[in-house]
Amino acid sequence: MAASRQILTLYRSLLRELRSVYPKEKLADSPAYQHVRKQFHEHHLTTEKLCRNKVEMEYLARTYLCFVRSVKQHEELHATYKGGGERTVESAANLVGLKLPEKPNDSD
Repeated sequence: MAASRQILTLYRSLLRELRSVYPKEKLADSPAYQHVRKQFHEHHLTTEKLCRNKVEMEYLARTYLCFVRSVKQHEELHATYKGGGERTVESAANLVGLKLPEKPNDSD
């Protein structure tokens, strides 16, 4: 019973993460959701249907959950720290505390 409760918690965690990946569209239409649902439905009675190790399907689900969370975290970090493009020489000098010499006037 405890194992099935852990699997259910894992399934819910995956769905929660997929909802954050697909916020604007219906979750049931996404290919990732359909694949996860199919895999959990096929292996809900036993994980040995395909003659695999008892915990291999759970391991694959946990690995996929880790992947989805890592991609989400990477996108958040990228959005936070992405560069603003090329800087001018003057703005780069000001960034490190230097001043550019003044340009001479041609009228003098």
